[in-house]
Amino acid sequence: MFLFAQNPKYPCQYEGNQILEELLGSWKVETKDRVSPGQYEINVGISTITTGIQGCSIKENYKGIYKSKVYAVESTLLMVDSMKLQRVYFDSEHASTMVFNGETDGNDIKMLWLRNNEKKRMRVKFELTRHSADAFEWSTHLSTDYGESWQLTHLWKYNRVTGMDVKDIEHKEIKQAIDSYHLGLSSGQVKLVTDAISDQFIMFNGNYSGEPLNWQAHMFLSGKDLNNWPSQFIAEAGPYQNQYEIISIHIRANAAVVITRDTGSNKFRAWKNERTTWLLGKKDQKWQITGYYLRDMVNP
Repeated sequence: MFLFAQNPKYPCQYEGNQILEELLGSWKVETKDRVSPGQYEINVGISTITTGIQGCSIKENYKGIYKSKVYAVESTLLMVDSMKLQRVYFDSEHASTMVFNGETDGNDIKMLWLRNNEKKRMRVKFELTRHSADAFEWSTHLSTDYGESWQLTHLWKYNRVTGMDVKDIEHKEIKQAIDSYHLGLSSGQVKLVTDAISDQFIMFNGNYSGEPLNWQAHMFLSGKDLNNWPSQFIAEAGPYQNQYEIISIHIRANAAVVITRDTGSNKFRAWKNERTTWLLGKKDQKWQITGYYLRDMVNP
């Protein structure tokens, strides 16, 4: 009998696997996608790349928009030799899997898919280029004449999602506001909550959808209503508890958008690894919460 520790590591036996490790993480993606021959649209999405068997494979889960519809990709990139790779690609638009084979020089990757290994007339080439530790891109080109001519089908540019910088003063102050909000609601310290939020406060829900047409207004508070809200929430929805981590902060002038991953509960619901989008503003040298958005919540 073998006993395995939690989250065991399986070292990769192949050299050259560092390129896979450097692609791990969360990424913002800007895409140029072909919608018809010679016609393209610009889209955006989020990609999460995680490790498979330690060091020898990675898995990508992408969610975005394509042809005005929600679009998802699942892809696995794995080493089959020290410098040889295979990519298994599946997206929500098609009902078939594409398998690319190719190699890496330690920095870039070049691969090829053939619709028919004998005729080789239709083919797609895949190229991945790393620009830095926090930026890379890949492209695919289609040929229907044995590789004599090619047309771009997709160009995806990746930029790493950066979380909280513990050395950044602005980041610390933003985190303090969110800390105070949660601590105040969980411990019944109303003043912590009122100090953390601005003089106007709005909440809205995603209604379990990333499509803004489905979103719902939940609540807007100001003045006396805002001052009374923390006590009312604690009395009606408590006990409240929440643990969170900051996964992204973006600041421009006196505005900030913060993404957190939250796990907690109140009287009416529980959540696990739920993403919250916080809106904050800086007034009189103090960051305060002006509102937040919960995608996976619906009005009662």
